[in-house]
Amino acid sequence: MEKRKYPATQSEAVRQGVTYYFTGKPCKHGHLSERFAQNRNCRECLRLRNRARTKKDYWIDYGDEQYKERKRQNASKYYHTRAHKRGVRQRRFFEKSSRVATDQGITELRRIRLEAQLLSIDTGINHEVDHIIPLIHDLICGLDVPDNVQILTKADNRRKAARFDQGEQSRIQMQLLKEAPPKRGK
Repeated sequence: MEKRKYPATQSEAVRQGVTYYFTGKPCKHGHLSERFAQNRNCRECLRLRNRARTKKDYWIDYGDEQYKERKRQNASKYYHTRAHKRGVRQRRFFEKSSRVATDQGITELRRIRLEAQLLSIDTGINHEVDHIIPLIHDLICGLDVPDNVQILTKADNRRKAARFDQGEQSRIQMQLLKEAPPKRGK
């Protein structure tokens, strides 16, 4: 629904039974966004607040045991759906098609993944193998090779997600090009 199609006032939104309304005026923080009909809060303010809470691990201890059990049951139901299986199949297809590592590279990737597991056991903090250049991205497609992976904590890996900073990667590539290539045959 476009912003101009939202009701202009909160009372109109409540009367129509819609979730949002749009006044065209910025909130007290300067966001020009829709507002919730129920409490008049800005939608962008809520998004930013939840993002900040996620960075501080606010949601880890959220809810009582009954709530957590309900979330587990819903996750279990989703696990057995076609949508989940299709997503797994698609992810495996992309991962398999992006494998270009040699036998030595595959061995190195296994060693790196094992190292991440050992770090998790030693420190008690979950560690994962992250692709520096993401395997699936709108702009590029990274490779599943040892030079494209790094070990990150699970929280850092979730925060990074499938982001790719083209400027940073260009800087790294320029540094690599400036280095002298290794001499062969000597």
